[in-house]
Amino acid sequence: MLICALENALLHTRENQSARNPSLPRPLRIMSASKELTKAEEALARERMEAGIQNGPRLLEATENEENKSALESAFAASLASAPAFLAQEIPERATYLSPFFREGDYGILFAPRGVGKSWLSLLMGKALSEGMGVGQHWEAPLKQKCLYLDSEMNIADLQKRCELLDIRSPQFHVLSHESLFERSNDEITLNLADPSQQIALLGLCETEGVKVLILDNLSTAFRGLNENESDSWERVGPWLLDLRRRGIAVVLVCHAGRNGLIRGTSRREDAAHWIVSLEESGDGDESSHQFKTRFTKCRNCPAADAPPLLWKIDTTGGRAEVTTETYDPKSQMLDMILGGMTSASDIANELGKAKGTISKWAKTLQSDGKIRINNGRYMPA
Repeated sequence: MLICALENALLHTRENQSARNPSLPRPLRIMSASKELTKAEEALARERMEAGIQNGPRLLEATENEENKSALESAFAASLASAPAFLAQEIPERATYLSPFFREGDYGILFAPRGVGKSWLSLLMGKALSEGMGVGQHWEAPLKQKCLYLDSEMNIADLQKRCELLDIRSPQFHVLSHESLFERSNDEITLNLADPSQQIALLGLCETEGVKVLILDNLSTAFRGLNENESDSWERVGPWLLDLRRRGIAVVLVCHAGRNGLIRGTSRREDAAHWIVSLEESGDGDESSHQFKTRFTKCRNCPAADAPPLLWKIDTTGGRAEVTTETYDPKSQMLDMILGGMTSASDIANELGKAKGTISKWAKTLQSDGKIRINNGRYMPA
């Protein structure tokens, strides 16, 4: 608008150049009009130049936005399928990585209070996946998969000792220690996967090396600066995990449990998970063995009956770990929950995936056996 105003002013000056100063002699009137023309033309040129500088990026941005809009519309249109067309597509089955629950491209979570056995179990899973073998008597890896175990907490000497105990020797198993990263970057890079640049670098490494399973041990130390209790904070991590999955890289995220026994922090990180495994103390271990219990709190890939609660025993007598698993009676699991402070039949039913009526029947049996007492519908230790 300002440019138009200047153009109009210039035109008006040209049309009325003689009338502007009628008292002056003709030569002086011409000189005065010429000066006004020069000033007006300079102002118009200057304004046009400034407008070009200001509007150039905007015009470029608008053009790019239109191109992006067109590309997005084309991509959405190409991805659209009617129900018959969708059902007619030949979509390959996702490969089973660890039977019965872990498949290609999964996002899974292991969680437990500190010291229960999260790192033991995540290393055992990586060993089984990289060797194409079983872990215990209930989980089986039918094929070898390249795994990357990223440790962000343990001392590297302790991690090496644990790998020795578990006899992890497959060339398909790779270790990335936070201490190694710091040392080999000349003390310049501290691991923090909340940093987008580190996310991009790790994703690129996984693609270059052909990694199929990425084990992140653990959330609180690998992703610094996140507010665990704010769901919006998870937006710095969730899209990256989804990007890994879209590229065929399965992710196992190791998390801490809070004082209530649930995953610490926002529940938003659980939304996209295919499966979630809770680890609980067994209390029966000694100096040469470590024991814990596992149960699925979420499992999309198989019926609950195919993935029962398990009691794990890791015996390190003789310098090599022997791992055994046995099914864990859910009634005994219910007793552990009550002894741990859970008092509601509804809460226990939700945790175990059982009907509330079934929980009530078990509670009466446990009360008859003198193991618990029922007080106004609440379950208490005897």
